[in-house]
Amino acid sequence: MSGEREAVARAARQLTDWAACCKLADIPAEVLARAATVLTDDLAAMIGARDEPEVARFHAQVIHRARHHEATVLRGGAARVAKIDAAVANAVAANWLELDEGYRRTPCHAGLYVLPALLATAETDDAPTDALLRALVLAYEVVTRIARGWKQRALNMQSHGRYAAIGAATATALLRRLDRETLFAAMSAAATLVNPSPRTHLVAGALVRNVWPAQGAWSGMMAVEWADLGIGGSTDALYDVYSDVLGGTAQPERLTEGLGQSWALLDGYTKLYACCQHLHATVEALLDLRPALIAAGPVEAIDSVEVATHALARPLMNVRPDTTLGAKFSLPHAVAAALVLGSGGAEAFAFDTLARPEIDALRQRVTVRPYETKLPPPNDRPARAEIRLRDGRVLSAECLSARGGADRPLPPSTVDDKLAQLAVPAYPAIAEVLAPIRALEPTALQRGWRQTVDAFAA
Repeated sequence: MSGEREAVARAARQLTDWAACCKLADIPAEVLARAATVLTDDLAAMIGARDEPEVARFHAQVIHRARHHEATVLRGGAARVAKIDAAVANAVAANWLELDEGYRRTPCHAGLYVLPALLATAETDDAPTDALLRALVLAYEVVTRIARGWKQRALNMQSHGRYAAIGAATATALLRRLDRETLFAAMSAAATLVNPSPRTHLVAGALVRNVWPAQGAWSGMMAVEWADLGIGGSTDALYDVYSDVLGGTAQPERLTEGLGQSWALLDGYTKLYACCQHLHATVEALLDLRPALIAAGPVEAIDSVEVATHALARPLMNVRPDTTLGAKFSLPHAVAAALVLGSGGAEAFAFDTLARPEIDALRQRVTVRPYETKLPPPNDRPARAEIRLRDGRVLSAECLSARGGADRPLPPSTVDDKLAQLAVPAYPAIAEVLAPIRALEPTALQRGWRQTVDAFAA
């Protein structure tokens, strides 16, 4: 076991040393372009949650008590607060709608863990936008490699608690160009600041889950501050946490294989549907099937819906969610809303859908069973839906891999549409301001991020 511990320590050090030394010029243009897309996509999701009642109340409190004016609470307007408060406020909003991007090779929302702290720090320091993108690329690489570096003993923790602090700490240290010893000290300290993040809270709809990334943003930023003063984690921190405490099986080679040749950002996905990604194949299959259903008769004619799907989706069976989060992690609700409303967007999981009689009635008629064959990635999250009508007719559809991942990429217009729907009402100029960044135009990349925020928030 000591040999495995040492292998993890060596690999972790190699990973952070590589990130500290990697230059902007070492990152391929397609990876930087994907980083700009993730930045835009997550900004849309973040800003789009501004009118959710709990988010709006929290933002109001943060703005009211502001004594420092360093970084913007991204909800429309230009209210600046202390950078750590801005990171926390924006992190609460960023995953509220479940429309932030994600990483496909293992459960991990790396952009969510990296961006709130990174944006607040970059705005405070007016760091060049290309420096922000570099930090995003490299921190995304570090946190996803750590997420893949352990085979979990059980699926009892959500990734937000496992990795958010690491993402925030790594991004902040990289943006500030701290030396590799300080970067490692911050990352290793952040690894010890995980929270339990029980997955049962997702199905139950406990809204504290939506603040786990915010807790990680705070912890990660503080880990950098502490590391800069000589307070860091141990060489064995990753092994101590993910092997000894959480009981995972270490796979240290995953921390370093292909560094600089393979890029995790290219394995991310863009979300069309405002629910857990484990349900996306189910939603997509049903939306494809809905025209045939409507042609066959009204939704009230449905006798039952059976979904054959993968192991990550099958436990999500809350038939009476009482919060929007519960709805987003409810397979029965996702099924019923898709069929009744013809949508998998934010409106399908809004609070007013929870008590709609026709959605509630249909949720009760949804059952789930295992998908017969275990398929390799990217088809490892499939769904087959079978609708039985009261007159005996059967309609069925299948989706092996939902759109949005590297195997079925969405056009750039998808992110344009999300930005227009979610962010432009709050910031009318944001699409125009971000467009040259997404095109990697040199002038836009050299402009300070604070100036960029001023340009769309003025």
